[in-house]
Amino acid sequence: MLRRLTTTAALVGFTAALTACGPNNPKPPPFTPSAPTSAPSTTPPTVSAPQKEAGDGAQAGYRAYLAAVTATQASGGTKDAQLSQVATGPILKSELEQATIFRKRKWRGTGQIVVIWTKPLKTGTVGQDGHIDEVTVQACFDSSKSITVDAAGKSVKKPGTPTRWLDEMQMRRDGDVWKAHFGVNKAAKC
Repeated sequence: MLRRLTTTAALVGFTAALTACGPNNPKPPPFTPSAPTSAPSTTPPTVSAPQKEAGDGAQAGYRAYLAAVTATQASGGTKDAQLSQVATGPILKSELEQATIFRKRKWRGTGQIVVIWTKPLKTGTVGQDGHIDEVTVQACFDSSKSITVDAAGKSVKKPGTPTRWLDEMQMRRDGDVWKAHFGVNKAAKC
C-alpha cells in the first residue's frame, strides 16, 4: 500500500511456545488437573470493561478506516470526504495526499484489502469520564486482491511488492467514533 509512514523496526515479538510438543512428542500430553507444573501461567491478563469496550471500538474503527481508504482509492481519489469520518491527524493528511495522487495520475483502486486479524496491542488509561480515548490496534492484512491501476487499466504495482502487512495503528476516540491517527506498517508473514 502506498499510504503510511513505515518503519523497519520490529513491531512485536513473538513469545508463545509449546514446550510439551516436539519432534519426539507431536501431540501434547493429556490434561491432568492435579499434575504439578513449573511452567509460567498462561492465564491472559484481566481485561476491564472499559478496556474491552475501547478495544472492540478501536478494532471496528480500524476496519472502517480501511474500508474508507479502499472506497476512496476505488473512486480514483475523487470521493475523499469520507476519510475525515475515519481518520485524523497525520493519517488523515497522508490519506488526503494519497487521494490527490490518485486524481492527478488518474489511478484507481480495484479489489479489496482483506483483514486477516486485529487485536488491541496497547490501551490508554481510563479517563475521568470512565472511557479510554486511545488504543493501538495491531492488524495483519492482505493486499493481494487490491490492485492500483492506471487510466489504461494496467497495474502500477511494482513486481515483488509485498502483499501481507503487519500494521500498528494508533486509534483515537472522537466522541463515539474511533479514528485512525498515526500508524506504521511493514511487510510481514502474518
